[in-house]
Amino acid sequence: MGILDLMLGRTGTGEQGVEAKSYTLPKDTHGFVYPVAVRRAELEAFDRLVEAEADAPYLEDRTDELQDVFDEVLDGELDATELVERKRELRRAVEPVLERWDDQIEGDVGVVYATSAIDDDLRAFVKLCKQRDEDDDDPFDLPEGFPDAAALLKRVDDATDAQYRAVVHTDLLPEGSGGEAGTGN
Repeated sequence: MGILDLMLGRTGTGEQGVEAKSYTLPKDTHGFVYPVAVRRAELEAFDRLVEAEADAPYLEDRTDELQDVFDEVLDGELDATELVERKRELRRAVEPVLERWDDQIEGDVGVVYATSAIDDDLRAFVKLCKQRDEDDDDPFDLPEGFPDAAALLKRVDDATDAQYRAVVHTDLLPEGSGGEAGTGN
């Protein structure tokens, strides 16, 4: 049984524990990560989710109308343009992560590195997509492969909640992914 089998949830008997060794690595070039087993199909499903969300603008076309409602109800305390930009930022945060992970996976199954920040971004993006799908006025629909994307998110959540961290060179992380170098997190 290999490490990928264990990371994908397939368990079996095997050798437990490894004798501890300690190394000192530079904090500015190494970061704490959570290794996550992924299937190519899951990455492709997440890519399709990002594309579907980008191709179905909703609030962008109604910013003026939305601002009028905010002005009337909230006395202008909320800016519709800022709200639209925040929603767009969720997708922009996820795109480079998925691109990097796509590049790292050579076969049908592989290992990628997630940080808590990546987990938060993926979860927020999926939440946005689910909300948009449930909104009857929104033209967005979850793509057919959404369950595969949700399975990847679940595995990332599980890894960042419960698994051991690893230390990798920051070159292996997507830019701006919050490699948590040297924070002890």
